[in-house]
This record gives sequence, structure tokens and C-alpha cells, in this order.
Amino acid sequence: MEISKNIPLEVKDISKKFCRDIKYNLLYSFKDVLKKQVGISLENNKLRHKEFWALKNINFKLKGGEITAIVGMNGSGKTTLTRIISDIFQADQGEVVKNSDLKITPIFALGAGLRPLFTGRENIFIKGAAFGLNKNDLENKIEEIITFSELGEFIDSPVGSYSTGMKARLSYSIAIATEPDILVIDEALTVGDTIFRAKCFEHINNFVEDKNKSVIYVSNHIDKVLRIAHRVLVLDKGELIKDTRNIKEGLLFYLNNCFKGPSIERKDNLLNLVKNWTNDE
Repeated sequence: MEISKNIPLEVKDISKKFCRDIKYNLLYSFKDVLKKQVGISLENNKLRHKEFWALKNINFKLKGGEITAIVGMNGSGKTTLTRIISDIFQADQGEVVKNSDLKITPIFALGAGLRPLFTGRENIFIKGAAFGLNKNDLENKIEEIITFSELGEFIDSPVGSYSTGMKARLSYSIAIATEPDILVIDEALTVGDTIFRAKCFEHINNFVEDKNKSVIYVSNHIDKVLRIAHRVLVLDKGELIKDTRNIKEGLLFYLNNCFKGPSIERKDNLLNLVKNWTNDE
């Protein structure tokens, strides 16, 4: 099914279940493989012993030119949802509707996939290949990647000698060189130095100036969501319970109904931050 360019992706009735017990998980996996081999359809709409719904009946459409923030407590289903959208996990029910030529680049852990014994330059080719770029693509983009990363002469040093911030610079620079239609960022911009993080957020804002491109930004850093989001989705216990383009309203709903912080004072501070926020900040 093809959808319009300005709505690049639609999540339709997505549900995903997991098993809490590894022994039962292995047993169910074995049974499911056997059923597929003999042509028996799987009953993906039912929970078996020790299973639970990580996501249940999630529906929304992405709009081009927007940064959609997904917030929720740990275990709410945020990462599971972004992994399904990025074709890393398969949904048990529902579907992600998108055009066949849509390019989605997920950024989950900025340091993941980097080889410590290889130089930054060599890692560009290693991680770039993992993102689906071929050698010619990477040779054409390598100077652009190095320039954005601001690593300078360190690009020819082993990545094992890099700081966490330097690894983040390299990984983000490689990811955006894929020229995606949708950029999926899951808590990946919480590391690195302040100046480079600001550069990344500026890049994200510029990215969605193209009305056919979108960003999914998963974070519980309330101040970051306030700064960049055009829309907020609130997940709680695997369900989408709020979808709004009024960012303050969405975050206040999240804090009042879902947030379980380490202290009442922490929650009150966040509530005051959202209530007093202005677009001038």
C-alpha cells in the first residue's frame, strides 16, 4: 500500500508481546517455527503463559515536516515501537504502512557498531555499510562525515581511544549521511559535549524543513522535548494514551498521569519547567 509523501508512514493497530521467562520464550519460538513449517497460522492475538503485551493497538500517522516526540516511563513500549518502525522487530498484530522506497535510519545507541581497534575513518566504512551505504557512497560522503563530526586529525586514531563524546560525534555523522526520509532517535543525544548536542538539534530542526521528512525523537528529557518537538505521543504500559501537537499540554498530561520520578520535588520541578516554558527559551 502506497501512502502520500507528506504522510510518510502510518502505524496501524500495532501490537507486540514478549515473554518474561526465557524457557517459555524458547519453547514458544520452537512451536511457532514448527507451525509455520506445516502451514498452521499463529494465534498472535492471544497471550500465552508468562507473556505480556509490550504494545497494544497503537495507531498514528507521521506527518512530514514534523518532529514527533515519544515520551513514557521505562517499560512503556517506546523502544519496542521504534524498533518495529525501523524493521528491527516484527509486530505480532497490525502493520507499519510506508512507501517501498522510504529510507528510515534508526539511531539507538550512538556508540553501537563502532570497532575500537579500527580508526575513525575505517569505522565510517564499517558502520556506513551496516546502514546500507556502499563503498562508493561512503567515499563520496567521507569528507562530509569527517567535517560534521569535527574530529579533525583524530579521525585516523583508533576509536578505542575516543571519549564517549567523540564516539557520539562520529556515529551521528555517519547516520545522517544516509540521507534518510525518517530519522528515528531513541535517547541517543544525551551523550557528548553540549556544543555538539546543540549542533545535532540544529541539524534535526533543519532536517524537517523538508516537508517530506520526519523525525521520531524518543526522550524523557522534558527540556529537550519542549525545545524541538512539534507533536507529543504519550505511551503508558504499552498503550498510546495521548497524541497532541500542544507540547505543553502533552507533557503536563504525561507528568500528571504517568511520571514516577525519584521524588515529589523532582516531579514538581518538571511541572514548573513545563508550565513556565516559553518559545523564546
